[in-house]
Amino acid sequence: MNLELLTEFFMWFAIINFAMIIIFYLTIRFLFVNDFIYNTFIKSMYLGTKEEFNKMIVSTFFLYRILFAFFALFPYLTLLIIK
Repeated sequence: MNLELLTEFFMWFAIINFAMIIIFYLTIRFLFVNDFIYNTFIKSMYLGTKEEFNKMIVSTFFLYRILFAFFALFPYLTLLIIK
């Protein structure tokens, strides 16, 4: 594997994950599917109150953003610096 291939891989990896972050944010914030998701999953398993569910969604969003930075963005920026 050469540096060009790794740089291109992490570039697309970062772009796809950044798009997922935007979609996740827009879904939660503007499309109001939060109630639909809560009502769907409350029937199959007990998830607690609506506030606990919202905290779980927000913490999942922040965890995904942190993992995106460590596994997609930082390696890509490092490869750009090395190049």
